[in-house]
Amino acid sequence: MNKPRKNEITLLQYILGINAAQLGTSILTLPSDLAKVASTDGWISIVVGWLIATIVSLCMIAVMAKHPGDSLYDILTRYLGKWLVKVWSIAWISSALFTAIIIFYSVLLFIKIWILSNTSSVLIAVLFIIPAYMVFRGGIRIFARYAEFVFFFTLWLPILLLAPLKDAEFIFMLPLLKEGLLPVLHGVSPAIVSFVGFEIALILYPYLKNKQAAAKGIVIGNGITLLVYLQITLSCFLYFSPDEITKFVWPTLTLVKPIQFPFLERFEIIFLSFYLLIFSAVFIPYISIITHNIEQLCNKQNWQLPAYILLSLILASSFVYIPTYNQLQIMSEWWNWGTYTVSYGIPVLFFLYITLYIRWKKRQTI
Repeated sequence: MNKPRKNEITLLQYILGINAAQLGTSILTLPSDLAKVASTDGWISIVVGWLIATIVSLCMIAVMAKHPGDSLYDILTRYLGKWLVKVWSIAWISSALFTAIIIFYSVLLFIKIWILSNTSSVLIAVLFIIPAYMVFRGGIRIFARYAEFVFFFTLWLPILLLAPLKDAEFIFMLPLLKEGLLPVLHGVSPAIVSFVGFEIALILYPYLKNKQAAAKGIVIGNGITLLVYLQITLSCFLYFSPDEITKFVWPTLTLVKPIQFPFLERFEIIFLSFYLLIFSAVFIPYISIITHNIEQLCNKQNWQLPAYILLSLILASSFVYIPTYNQLQIMSEWWNWGTYTVSYGIPVLFFLYITLYIRWKKRQTI
Protein backbone atom coordinates (compact mmCIF):
# COMPACT_ATOMS: atom_id res chain seq x y z
CA MET A 1 0.00 0.00 0.00
CA ASN A 2 1.94 3.00 -1.32
CA LYS A 3 1.47 6.29 0.47
CA PRO A 4 0.65 9.51 -1.42
CA ARG A 5 3.74 11.52 -2.25
CA LYS A 6 2.43 14.52 -0.32
CA ASN A 7 2.61 12.48 2.89
CA GLU A 8 6.27 11.49 2.49
CA ILE A 9 8.69 12.42 5.25
CA THR A 10 12.43 12.97 5.11
CA LEU A 11 15.05 10.88 6.87
CA LEU A 12 15.65 13.69 9.40
CA GLN A 13 11.95 13.86 10.23
CA TYR A 14 11.88 10.07 10.56
CA ILE A 15 14.84 10.16 12.98
CA LEU A 16 13.44 12.98 15.08
CA GLY A 17 9.95 11.44 15.06
CA ILE A 18 11.41 8.32 16.69
CA ASN A 19 13.46 10.41 19.11
CA ALA A 20 10.42 12.54 20.06
CA ALA A 21 8.38 9.44 20.91
CA GLN A 22 11.11 8.23 23.30
CA LEU A 23 11.91 11.33 25.32
CA GLY A 24 9.07 11.21 27.81
CA THR A 25 8.89 11.44 31.57
CA SER A 26 12.08 9.36 31.85
CA ILE A 27 14.21 12.48 31.46
CA LEU A 28 12.91 13.72 34.80
CA THR A 29 12.99 10.45 36.76
CA LEU A 30 15.55 8.09 35.14
CA PRO A 31 18.64 9.22 37.14
CA SER A 32 16.86 8.57 40.43
CA ASP A 33 15.37 5.26 39.25
CA LEU A 34 18.78 3.99 38.17
CA ALA A 35 20.55 5.22 41.31
CA LYS A 36 18.15 3.25 43.50
CA VAL A 37 19.15 -0.08 41.92
CA ALA A 38 22.62 0.48 40.40
CA SER A 39 24.02 3.54 42.21
CA THR A 40 26.25 5.67 39.96
CA ASP A 41 26.90 2.69 37.68
CA GLY A 42 23.41 3.18 36.33
CA TRP A 43 24.79 4.90 33.22
CA ILE A 44 26.09 1.50 32.10
CA SER A 45 22.52 0.19 32.31
CA ILE A 46 21.47 2.95 29.89
CA VAL A 47 24.05 1.78 27.35
CA VAL A 48 22.86 -1.83 27.69
CA GLY A 49 19.24 -0.69 27.38
CA TRP A 50 20.12 1.28 24.24
CA LEU A 51 21.79 -1.80 22.74
CA ILE A 52 18.70 -3.95 23.40
CA ALA A 53 16.33 -1.29 22.04
CA THR A 54 18.47 -0.90 18.91
CA ILE A 55 18.52 -4.64 18.24
CA VAL A 56 14.73 -4.84 18.60
CA SER A 57 14.35 -1.76 16.38
CA LEU A 58 16.46 -3.32 13.65
CA CYS A 59 14.35 -6.49 13.87
CA MET A 60 11.25 -4.39 13.21
CA ILE A 61 12.84 -2.59 10.27
CA ALA A 62 14.06 -5.88 8.83
CA VAL A 63 10.45 -7.13 8.83
CA MET A 64 9.19 -3.95 7.13
CA ALA A 65 12.02 -4.01 4.57
CA LYS A 66 10.89 -7.39 3.24
CA HIS A 67 7.76 -5.71 1.87
CA PRO A 68 8.56 -1.98 1.55
CA GLY A 69 5.32 -1.14 -0.25
CA ASP A 70 3.05 -2.59 2.43
CA SER A 71 1.85 -1.34 5.78
CA LEU A 72 2.61 -3.25 8.96
CA TYR A 73 -0.95 -4.57 9.02
CA ASP A 74 -0.57 -5.96 5.48
CA ILE A 75 2.66 -7.73 6.41
CA LEU A 76 1.22 -9.22 9.58
CA THR A 77 -1.85 -10.44 7.71
CA ARG A 78 0.35 -12.06 5.07
CA TYR A 79 2.20 -14.17 7.65
CA LEU A 80 -0.19 -14.58 10.57
CA GLY A 81 -3.68 -14.40 9.18
CA LYS A 82 -6.47 -11.94 9.98
CA TRP A 83 -7.47 -13.28 13.40
CA LEU A 84 -3.99 -13.31 14.94
CA VAL A 85 -3.38 -9.84 13.52
CA LYS A 86 -6.52 -8.57 15.21
CA VAL A 87 -5.34 -9.99 18.54
CA TRP A 88 -1.94 -8.34 18.07
CA SER A 89 -3.55 -5.01 17.11
CA ILE A 90 -5.77 -5.05 20.20
CA ALA A 91 -2.71 -5.73 22.38
CA TRP A 92 -0.84 -2.82 20.75
CA ILE A 93 -3.85 -0.52 21.11
CA SER A 94 -4.14 -1.40 24.81
CA SER A 95 -0.43 -0.78 25.43
CA ALA A 96 -0.45 2.54 23.55
CA LEU A 97 -3.62 3.67 25.32
CA PHE A 98 -2.14 2.89 28.72
CA THR A 99 1.01 4.81 27.76
CA ALA A 100 -0.97 7.83 26.55
CA ILE A 101 -3.00 7.91 29.78
CA ILE A 102 0.13 7.75 31.97
CA ILE A 103 1.75 10.57 29.97
CA PHE A 104 -1.43 12.65 30.20
CA TYR A 105 -1.75 12.30 33.97
CA SER A 106 1.99 12.82 34.46
CA VAL A 107 1.74 16.13 32.61
CA LEU A 108 -1.14 17.22 34.83
CA LEU A 109 0.84 16.25 37.93
CA PHE A 110 4.02 18.08 36.88
CA ILE A 111 2.21 21.26 35.92
CA LYS A 112 0.08 21.18 39.07
CA ILE A 113 3.08 20.77 41.38
CA TRP A 114 5.72 22.92 39.67
CA ILE A 115 3.93 25.64 37.69
CA LEU A 116 0.19 26.17 38.22
CA SER A 117 -0.53 24.87 41.69
CA ASN A 118 -3.75 26.88 42.05
CA THR A 119 -5.12 26.13 38.57
CA SER A 120 -7.85 23.56 38.00
CA SER A 121 -6.60 20.21 36.66
CA VAL A 122 -9.44 20.25 34.13
CA LEU A 123 -8.27 23.56 32.68
CA ILE A 124 -4.70 22.25 32.46
CA ALA A 125 -6.02 19.14 30.69
CA VAL A 126 -7.86 21.29 28.13
CA LEU A 127 -4.76 23.39 27.47
CA PHE A 128 -2.74 20.20 26.85
CA ILE A 129 -5.27 18.27 24.74
CA ILE A 130 -6.20 21.06 22.30
CA PRO A 131 -2.66 21.64 20.88
CA ALA A 132 -2.09 17.88 20.72
CA TYR A 133 -5.32 17.51 18.73
CA MET A 134 -4.34 20.31 16.34
CA VAL A 135 -1.05 18.58 15.50
CA PHE A 136 -2.61 15.13 15.27
CA ARG A 137 -5.34 16.13 12.82
CA GLY A 138 -2.66 17.27 10.36
CA GLY A 139 -1.50 13.69 9.84
CA ILE A 140 1.88 11.97 9.92
CA ARG A 141 3.73 14.64 7.95
CA ILE A 142 2.61 17.43 10.28
CA PHE A 143 3.63 15.34 13.29
CA ALA A 144 7.05 14.74 11.70
CA ARG A 145 7.48 18.47 11.17
CA TYR A 146 6.34 19.14 14.72
CA ALA A 147 8.87 16.62 16.07
CA GLU A 148 11.55 18.39 14.03
CA PHE A 149 10.53 21.75 15.47
CA VAL A 150 10.40 20.47 19.06
CA PHE A 151 13.87 18.92 18.78
CA PHE A 152 15.62 22.10 17.65
CA PHE A 153 13.49 24.41 19.81
CA THR A 154 14.27 22.46 23.01
CA LEU A 155 17.84 21.43 22.17
CA TRP A 156 19.15 23.85 24.79
CA LEU A 157 17.36 22.10 27.68
CA PRO A 158 19.81 19.19 28.20
CA ILE A 159 22.76 21.48 27.40
CA LEU A 160 21.59 23.82 30.16
CA LEU A 161 22.05 21.02 32.69
CA LEU A 162 25.80 21.26 32.19
CA ALA A 163 25.83 24.62 34.02
CA PRO A 164 25.60 23.22 37.59
CA LEU A 165 28.56 20.92 36.88
CA LYS A 166 30.97 23.62 37.98
CA ASP A 167 30.29 22.11 41.41
CA ALA A 168 30.57 18.51 40.19
CA GLU A 169 32.35 15.85 42.25
CA PHE A 170 33.89 13.23 39.95
CA ILE A 171 34.72 11.08 42.97
CA PHE A 172 31.01 10.14 43.08
CA MET A 173 31.52 8.01 39.96
CA LEU A 174 34.32 5.93 41.44
CA PRO A 175 35.00 3.09 41.66
CA LEU A 176 33.48 1.66 38.50
CA LEU A 177 31.18 -1.32 39.15
CA LYS A 178 31.44 -0.57 42.85
CA GLU A 179 28.77 -3.15 43.74
CA GLY A 180 29.49 -5.62 40.96
CA LEU A 181 27.68 -6.38 37.71
CA LEU A 182 24.36 -7.57 39.18
CA PRO A 183 23.01 -4.07 40.14
CA VAL A 184 23.83 -2.87 36.61
CA LEU A 185 21.77 -5.71 35.17
CA HIS A 186 18.90 -4.80 37.51
CA GLY A 187 19.14 -1.25 36.18
CA VAL A 188 18.56 -2.46 32.62
CA SER A 189 14.85 -2.86 33.40
CA PRO A 190 14.09 0.89 33.88
CA ALA A 191 16.62 1.72 31.16
CA ILE A 192 14.91 -0.23 28.39
CA VAL A 193 11.54 1.20 29.40
CA SER A 194 12.96 4.69 28.84
CA PHE A 195 13.68 3.79 25.19
CA VAL A 196 10.10 2.72 24.51
CA GLY A 197 8.64 4.72 21.65
CA PHE A 198 10.88 3.36 18.91
CA GLU A 199 7.88 1.32 17.72
CA ILE A 200 6.50 4.51 16.15
CA ALA A 201 8.96 3.64 13.36
CA LEU A 202 6.46 0.99 12.24
CA ILE A 203 3.91 3.75 11.59
CA LEU A 204 6.42 6.18 10.04
CA TYR A 205 8.17 3.65 7.78
CA PRO A 206 5.58 3.54 4.95
CA TYR A 207 5.80 7.34 4.70
CA LEU A 208 9.62 7.47 4.62
CA LYS A 209 10.88 8.77 1.28
CA ASN A 210 14.14 6.78 1.29
CA LYS A 211 13.22 3.46 2.85
CA GLN A 212 16.71 2.05 2.32
CA ALA A 213 17.92 4.44 5.03
CA ALA A 214 15.33 3.29 7.59
CA ALA A 215 17.78 1.08 9.54
CA LYS A 216 20.35 3.87 9.68
CA GLY A 217 17.63 6.31 10.75
CA ILE A 218 16.39 4.22 13.65
CA VAL A 219 19.94 3.63 14.89
CA ILE A 220 20.60 7.38 14.81
CA GLY A 221 17.25 8.09 16.50
CA ASN A 222 18.04 5.67 19.33
CA GLY A 223 21.56 7.08 19.48
CA ILE A 224 20.31 10.64 20.03
CA THR A 225 18.08 9.37 22.83
CA LEU A 226 21.08 7.56 24.34
CA LEU A 227 23.19 10.74 24.32
CA VAL A 228 20.41 12.77 25.98
CA TYR A 229 19.85 10.17 28.71
CA LEU A 230 23.59 9.76 29.35
CA GLN A 231 24.18 13.49 29.54
CA ILE A 232 21.30 14.09 31.97
CA THR A 233 22.04 11.02 34.10
CA LEU A 234 25.76 11.71 34.38
CA SER A 235 25.04 15.36 35.22
CA CYS A 236 22.83 14.25 38.11
CA PHE A 237 25.32 11.62 39.28
CA LEU A 238 28.16 14.16 39.31
CA TYR A 239 26.16 16.86 41.12
CA PHE A 240 24.32 14.78 43.74
CA SER A 241 25.93 12.24 46.03
CA PRO A 242 24.96 8.56 45.51
CA ASP A 243 22.75 8.66 48.63
CA GLU A 244 21.30 12.11 47.98
CA ILE A 245 20.02 11.48 44.46
CA THR A 246 17.79 8.59 45.56
CA LYS A 247 15.80 10.99 47.75
CA PHE A 248 14.65 13.12 44.81
CA VAL A 249 11.57 12.18 42.80
CA TRP A 250 12.51 14.43 39.86
CA PRO A 251 16.28 15.04 40.20
CA THR A 252 16.51 16.69 36.77
CA LEU A 253 14.28 19.55 37.87
CA THR A 254 16.17 19.81 41.15
CA LEU A 255 19.38 20.12 39.14
CA VAL A 256 17.95 23.20 37.42
CA LYS A 257 17.19 25.00 40.70
CA PRO A 258 20.72 26.38 41.26
CA ILE A 259 20.44 28.23 37.93
CA GLN A 260 19.21 31.72 38.77
CA PHE A 261 19.10 35.12 37.12
CA PRO A 262 18.70 38.57 38.75
CA PHE A 263 15.29 38.92 37.10
CA LEU A 264 14.17 35.29 37.52
CA GLU A 265 14.27 33.26 40.72
CA ARG A 266 12.60 29.94 39.80
CA PHE A 267 14.15 29.03 36.48
CA GLU A 268 12.85 25.44 36.72
CA ILE A 269 9.40 26.81 35.86
CA ILE A 270 10.74 28.07 32.53
CA PHE A 271 12.58 24.79 32.01
CA LEU A 272 9.47 22.70 32.60
CA SER A 273 7.33 25.02 30.48
CA PHE A 274 9.53 24.34 27.47
CA TYR A 275 9.63 20.69 28.39
CA LEU A 276 5.85 20.49 27.89
CA LEU A 277 6.55 20.61 24.15
CA ILE A 278 8.46 17.35 24.53
CA PHE A 279 5.57 15.87 26.49
CA SER A 280 3.15 16.68 23.68
CA ALA A 281 5.52 15.20 21.08
CA VAL A 282 5.50 11.95 23.09
CA PHE A 283 1.72 11.92 23.59
CA ILE A 284 0.76 12.38 19.92
CA PRO A 285 2.55 9.27 18.51
CA TYR A 286 0.68 6.96 20.86
CA ILE A 287 -2.63 8.47 19.80
CA SER A 288 -1.49 7.85 16.21
CA ILE A 289 -0.68 4.21 17.02
CA ILE A 290 -4.14 3.70 18.50
CA THR A 291 -5.90 5.38 15.59
CA HIS A 292 -3.81 3.58 12.98
CA ASN A 293 -4.64 0.16 14.43
CA ILE A 294 -8.35 0.96 14.75
CA GLU A 295 -8.35 2.09 11.10
CA GLN A 296 -6.84 -1.23 10.04
CA LEU A 297 -9.22 -3.28 12.20
CA CYS A 298 -12.24 -1.46 10.74
CA ASN A 299 -10.79 -1.33 7.20
CA LYS A 300 -10.88 2.48 7.07
CA GLN A 301 -8.41 5.05 5.79
CA ASN A 302 -7.68 8.48 7.29
CA TRP A 303 -10.40 7.84 9.85
CA GLN A 304 -9.97 10.41 12.60
CA LEU A 305 -13.20 9.77 14.48
CA PRO A 306 -11.55 7.29 16.92
CA ALA A 307 -8.99 9.93 17.86
CA TYR A 308 -11.70 12.53 18.49
CA ILE A 309 -13.57 10.10 20.72
CA LEU A 310 -10.39 8.98 22.49
CA LEU A 311 -9.13 12.50 23.22
CA SER A 312 -12.61 13.50 24.41
CA LEU A 313 -12.74 10.53 26.78
CA ILE A 314 -9.25 11.24 28.13
CA LEU A 315 -10.23 14.86 28.69
CA ALA A 316 -13.52 13.84 30.31
CA SER A 317 -11.67 11.52 32.68
CA SER A 318 -9.90 14.54 34.18
CA PHE A 319 -13.30 15.77 35.39
CA VAL A 320 -13.82 12.56 37.33
CA TYR A 321 -10.45 11.24 38.49
CA ILE A 322 -6.93 12.58 38.90
CA PRO A 323 -4.47 9.94 40.24
CA THR A 324 -1.91 10.78 42.90
CA TYR A 325 1.82 10.31 42.38
CA ASN A 326 1.78 6.96 44.19
CA GLN A 327 -1.12 5.74 42.06
CA LEU A 328 0.75 6.80 38.94
CA GLN A 329 3.75 4.78 40.12
CA ILE A 330 1.57 1.68 40.48
CA MET A 331 0.12 2.26 37.01
CA SER A 332 3.65 2.65 35.62
CA GLU A 333 4.77 -0.64 37.15
CA TRP A 334 1.92 -2.46 35.42
CA TRP A 335 2.70 -0.61 32.20
CA ASN A 336 6.33 -1.72 32.39
CA TRP A 337 5.35 -5.38 32.20
CA GLY A 338 3.17 -4.72 29.17
CA THR A 339 6.03 -2.84 27.56
CA TYR A 340 8.42 -5.77 27.89
CA THR A 341 5.92 -7.95 26.03
CA VAL A 342 4.42 -5.64 23.39
CA SER A 343 7.37 -3.37 22.57
CA TYR A 344 10.26 -5.82 22.98
CA GLY A 345 9.06 -9.43 23.07
CA ILE A 346 6.53 -9.58 20.22
CA PRO A 347 8.67 -7.78 17.55
CA VAL A 348 11.60 -10.14 18.17
CA LEU A 349 9.37 -13.23 18.09
CA PHE A 350 7.69 -12.03 14.88
CA PHE A 351 11.08 -11.37 13.25
CA LEU A 352 12.28 -14.87 14.16
CA TYR A 353 9.01 -16.37 12.92
CA ILE A 354 9.22 -14.61 9.53
CA THR A 355 12.90 -15.52 9.13
CA LEU A 356 12.23 -19.20 9.79
CA TYR A 357 9.07 -19.14 7.66
CA ILE A 358 10.90 -17.71 4.63
CA ARG A 359 13.73 -20.25 4.98
CA TRP A 360 11.19 -23.06 5.21
CA LYS A 361 9.41 -21.80 2.09
CA LYS A 362 12.68 -21.68 0.17
CA ARG A 363 13.44 -25.28 1.12
CA GLN A 364 9.96 -26.30 -0.02
CA THR A 365 10.57 -24.83 -3.48
CA ILE A 366 13.93 -26.57 -3.93
